[in-house]
Amino acid sequence: MNTIFLPPVASPRCQVMHVLGQLLILTLTTSNTAAQSSPEVIFDVYRQGVVLAELTMRELESGTEVSLKSRDIFSNTWSESASSLASEARNNPDFKLWGAISNFPGQVGELSNIDWRSVHAIGWPDEQSIYVRHRALHELVDGSEVYAFYWAARDASLPMDLVIGEDNRVIAAIDVRGDAVAVRRGFEAFTTVAEWREEQMSQPVYGIITLDKVMMPSTAGFALATRIYLPDGDTDGSFPTIFVRTPYGISSLINAYWPYVVRGYAVVLQAVRGTAYWDPESRSEGEWDELIQEPADGSDGLEWIVDQPWSNGEVCMQGGSYVGYTQWSVSMANNPALKCLIPESSMGTAFSDQPYMGGTFVEGMAYYDFWMLDKEILPERTWTDILHHRPLADIDVYATGEDIPIWNMFFDHWKNDGFWGVQNWYAGDHERNFGTFQISGWFDDDFPGTRSNWAHMTERGKRPNRLILGPWKHGYNADRRLNGYSFGIDAVRGDIWLIKQKWYDYFLKGVENGVTDPTVEYFVMGENNWRSASAWPPEEVVPTHYYFHSTGRANRHPSDGLLTLTAPLTEEPSESFVYDPEDPVTNWYSFDQMQSWSDVQSFPYDFKDIEMRHDLVTYTTAPLEEDLTLAGNINIVLYTSTDVKDTDWWVHLSDVTPANESNRLTVGVLRARFRNLDDTEYHIFGSNFEKEDFLSGNIEEVVRYEIAIPSVANTFKKGHRIRIAVMNALDNYSFPNSNTGEDEGYVTETIPGNMRIHHAPAYPSHVILPVLPD
Repeated sequence: MNTIFLPPVASPRCQVMHVLGQLLILTLTTSNTAAQSSPEVIFDVYRQGVVLAELTMRELESGTEVSLKSRDIFSNTWSESASSLASEARNNPDFKLWGAISNFPGQVGELSNIDWRSVHAIGWPDEQSIYVRHRALHELVDGSEVYAFYWAARDASLPMDLVIGEDNRVIAAIDVRGDAVAVRRGFEAFTTVAEWREEQMSQPVYGIITLDKVMMPSTAGFALATRIYLPDGDTDGSFPTIFVRTPYGISSLINAYWPYVVRGYAVVLQAVRGTAYWDPESRSEGEWDELIQEPADGSDGLEWIVDQPWSNGEVCMQGGSYVGYTQWSVSMANNPALKCLIPESSMGTAFSDQPYMGGTFVEGMAYYDFWMLDKEILPERTWTDILHHRPLADIDVYATGEDIPIWNMFFDHWKNDGFWGVQNWYAGDHERNFGTFQISGWFDDDFPGTRSNWAHMTERGKRPNRLILGPWKHGYNADRRLNGYSFGIDAVRGDIWLIKQKWYDYFLKGVENGVTDPTVEYFVMGENNWRSASAWPPEEVVPTHYYFHSTGRANRHPSDGLLTLTAPLTEEPSESFVYDPEDPVTNWYSFDQMQSWSDVQSFPYDFKDIEMRHDLVTYTTAPLEEDLTLAGNINIVLYTSTDVKDTDWWVHLSDVTPANESNRLTVGVLRARFRNLDDTEYHIFGSNFEKEDFLSGNIEEVVRYEIAIPSVANTFKKGHRIRIAVMNALDNYSFPNSNTGEDEGYVTETIPGNMRIHHAPAYPSHVILPVLPD
C-alpha cells in the first residue's frame, strides 16, 4: 500500500495547539459477510488525501472488535492501538471530529450484514434515511477488476455515501462535502484518495510547526492577533503562504487549513481588528469598524507576511462570506505578492448585497451585527418589534439598550458616497494580476456579490478565473435537498477540496495541472445536472423578451396577468393597487422563527399564497409546450407610476408547476430614488447609488426602471409556467420603504402609496430571460 506517512516533527512547538493536538482521524475496519475467511479487515481514514488513522476489525465470539490507531497531526505521532467492541465504538468522542463518517466505526457491522445486491434503495439507518444505488464503478485492485456500486444518501444534508462491492463488501464511507474517506486498504482507487496521490499534486510529506501567537502591528496603530503554521521537514525554510483574515476567531480555524501545511504551505490566520469571536486569547486590538477597516489592515498583513523570513513572497487567500470580503479588500493594495483568491459565498462591496441591496438596507444586518458584537436583545423585545421600529437608526438602542456606532454608520452613509470609496474594489485603477476561484449558490444571500465580483474579474482580470455555481444556500455544497426541494445526488460535490489544492499548486508552485478548465460550472435546477461554459453568463444564451399583459385585474385575479413573447399592440389597462409600508409583502420567514442564522437564509419556497395579496402582481406564461432552460442574468424593464416621492420595486422569478406551486428561484430590487444607474445590470461599472432622483408624486407620470435580478439556471419542464411577480416590499429581507422620500434612516412615519404598473405600446413592461438553446 502506498500510504503516505509524515516524517517525525522535531520542533516541540507542534505540541502547542490544544484543539488540533487532540485531532484524531480514524481508520476504519469492518467485519464483512463476504470476508469471513479473513481474520481482520483494515480501513484507512483520510481527510483531503492525508491518512490519519487506521481501524482494524475482527470477529470475536463476543462480537466485532474495533482496534483504533490514530495520529496526532501536530506531533505527527501515532497512538497505541486501542480496542473496543463496535457497539461501544459509537460513543468514542474522537470519531465526532469527522463529520459525516463519524459514526462509521460503529455502523460498519450493520452495513456488512445488509444484502445490498438484492435492492436498489434501502432505508438505513432508519426508514427516513434512504440510500439509493447511484452508479456502477469498477477499478483495478491488485491487478484484478473489482466491480462496485456507489450508494448515495438521497436528499441528505452533509451526506455520508458508501461504496459497496459487487460481492457485498463495504469498500468505503465518504463524507462528500468534507472529503473525509474511510476506505478498505488497497481499494483507494474507488475514492478521491487516488486523485490526491496523483503525481502533479503537492504531497503531504511535512509535519507542522506552530509558531507563538504574534500581535502584528498595523499602520492604524492596532496590533492584530495572528497565528502562523509552517511545514516541518526537509525544506529550504521559505514557503508560499495561504492568508486568512476573519472576524470569527482563529484559534481553532487551523482545523480547516492544516492539510495545506502538510503539503508545503505556510498558513497565516489573522483576527480582523476588534474581533475575537469568543476567542479571548486571539483578540485583535481596536474596535471592529465593519467593512471599512479591511483594505488597510489587510494590506498591512500582506506586506508583513512578505517580509517574514519564512515567506517566499507569494501569497494566496481563502475564506467565505465576510472572509471572502477581506480577500477582495486586500486586492485593492495592488501588491504583486498576491497571486490568487478563493472567495467562497463571498460578499461584494457595500452596495452589491450587504448591507445594501438595490439601494435598500438588508434587515439581516441587525441580527448579524448584534450577534457579532455580542449584544443581547432586551427580553421584552421580539424581532418583529425590532425590525418594524422607526426610526431605523434607533433600532440598536430599542433592541439592546445600547448605542452601537456601527449601526449608526449605515444610516449616516445611506448613499454610495465618498465614505464607501475606501472599500470599493470595483472603482479605480486596481491591478488584477491574480486568479480567482469563486464559489456560490443560487440561494446564497451573498450571491449578488459573487455575481458582481465575477463580472469585475471578467472585465479586468489578467489571470485565469474559475466559477462554480450550485443549488446551494450560504455555506454552499452541503445539501441535496432544501426546504423540501430535491436537487439530486450530484448537488453535493466531492471535488471542491481537490480544486482548491490544485488552485494553490498552480498559482503558488507553478504546477501545470489543468485546474483553470472549465472556466464555469453551473447546476441547472429542474434537470438537476451540471453544465460547463467558457463564460458566465454562457455565451450561447439568447436574450428573449417576455412582455406583460392584462386587463388591469392581475393583482386581484392572478390568471389575468399574462407573460408572452408579443409586445403590447394596443392600449391595456394598468394594474392599480395600494402599497402600505405598515402592511408590506413579507418574505417567507420571520426572524422570530429562527433558532440559528441558517434558519433565515434564502431557500426555494412556494410563494403561491403570498402571491394572492392585492399589493402583489403576477404575470405568467401559458403552460410550456416543451422544456425551456434559462442560464444567466435576468433583467426587468418596468414602467410604473405612483403618487409618492420614493418607493421600492421588487421582482421575483418563479417556476410554476402543474400543481400551481410557485417556486421562487431568484429575486431582485431597486429603490426608485437610485434608478438612474450607470450600470443597471451589475451595479459596479461607473456611478451607482450615488445620485438621488426623487419621483414627482404625480401618478400620471410614468417612470421607466431597469431592475437586475441575480442569475439563475433552471429548466422549466413541459407543462410548467414562467412567472414574474412585482411588489413594493419584501419584509424580512429589506426594511420596507416609507414612501416619504425622506431619509429612510431617520423618518418616523410612513404613508401608503397608490401604485400602477403599465404595459402598453408606449410602456412595454417586460422581462429579458437568458434562454439556452437546445
